[in-house]
Amino acid sequence: MTSLPLTRAASRSETIARRRSGRWFYLGMAVAALVTLFFSFAPSFYLRPATKPVLSLRVVAHGTLFSSWFILFLIQTGLAATGRIRLHRWIGFAAASAALLMVVTGPFLAIGLARRGLPPGDPLAFMLIILVDLLVFGIFVGAGIYYRKERDVHKRLMLLATISILPPGISRWPIAVRHVAVIPAVLILFVALAAANDLWTRRRIHSTTLWGALGLVASMPLRFAIASTGTWHHIASWLTR
Repeated sequence: MTSLPLTRAASRSETIARRRSGRWFYLGMAVAALVTLFFSFAPSFYLRPATKPVLSLRVVAHGTLFSSWFILFLIQTGLAATGRIRLHRWIGFAAASAALLMVVTGPFLAIGLARRGLPPGDPLAFMLIILVDLLVFGIFVGAGIYYRKERDVHKRLMLLATISILPPGISRWPIAVRHVAVIPAVLILFVALAAANDLWTRRRIHSTTLWGALGLVASMPLRFAIASTGTWHHIASWLTR
């Protein structure tokens, strides 16, 4: 008779331990995203050789702004993991402001790149990819702010927002230039880790992770398909005039 309560108590303790360990998962994902960002843009931005042309102030401001999001996400996940929720909420205002600036200014940079024929290949198609990234990022962040009082939903939405803006960087990898399928593959890896963490800590995938990941992954082939159409090229040509 006494073994049943002990079993239940042990099960509860194990569940609590799993969920506590899950707090550090988001910090680890923030580190992984920041490392991915640095590796992607090191040759052209962070460790740009002095022999290359000097970047314009607008590009430097854009790179600094987007980098700030990843740094803020790292700080926020660290604060949440250590239980410093009040400071986490205060810094959240800075993160929300950075996200708003990213969504507002990003399209102008994307159009400017396409206007200059960058990147080589099909700059008009690449412009759509960036614009969709910004749209998806804005949706996730907006939803994350709306659900800021529901921690389980909020942290998953912010992680998905961070993952959603990795493709422009991943697309610069030499292997991704040769094999475009690398871009969705890396995104799938990130969201698969998020799903695996849910299974570890909750024994099921959280609905936010499930539907957010499905939407994010499904948008990748869809945007590539639209970017190659004549209709999009007509619209993009008008935007870049």
